[in-house]
Amino acid sequence: MVANPGISFDDYHCLADADLQPVRLVICKGMSGSGKTTAIEYLCREHPHLRDRCPRVFRLLEARCLIPPLQNELVVLDDVRFLRQLLPLPRLLRAGNTVLVASHLSAACFLPLRLFWTSRVFVMDRDEGKIERYLTRQRVAFSPRSVRKYCQVFGANYLDVDFILERRPGASFDEALSHFLKSCRLELIPNLHSGNSPGRETTPPNPTYNKHR
Repeated sequence: MVANPGISFDDYHCLADADLQPVRLVICKGMSGSGKTTAIEYLCREHPHLRDRCPRVFRLLEARCLIPPLQNELVVLDDVRFLRQLLPLPRLLRAGNTVLVASHLSAACFLPLRLFWTSRVFVMDRDEGKIERYLTRQRVAFSPRSVRKYCQVFGANYLDVDFILERRPGASFDEALSHFLKSCRLELIPNLHSGNSPGRETTPPNPTYNKHR
């Protein structure tokens, strides 16, 4: 797993204390930059029921998903974007593995599996508080109103925060966000199975930036 080294993990879901002893499938769901991979990395390192196990990590760079036969292991599937990448999951779960998934897909896509195996879902891109705490750690001034507006438009992810601040170095988040919405356009390319709103675009004919959700 390759987490963003610039982000110290904000355990607002209290993952370290979550009861995962009976759980076979853990899903961290959210858009790019929302902290899915970092959360799973944190679970593997800190959770009392997982930290003594060596995870087998598979970063899914292509739609095709080839996972070797495994039994009674801790398995991490990182960056799940396509429904076909869920096909190995029944086999992995039947073989006694505990599976952690960093997913762009809607939690509804996992429902057939969740009917048969105990699971937990953590949604990573809906908490305004984590964006406020991130800006505080970065020593960037902000108002709750600007953070609320940002999360409504882009979702609660760190990636776009950095992207917006880079366009206006030294500015407050309110000023940087206002400048970005007026002067730039971020074209969001949605994952049709994510369950996320693709967001809104500003319309001025200025620089356009493409981003996959």
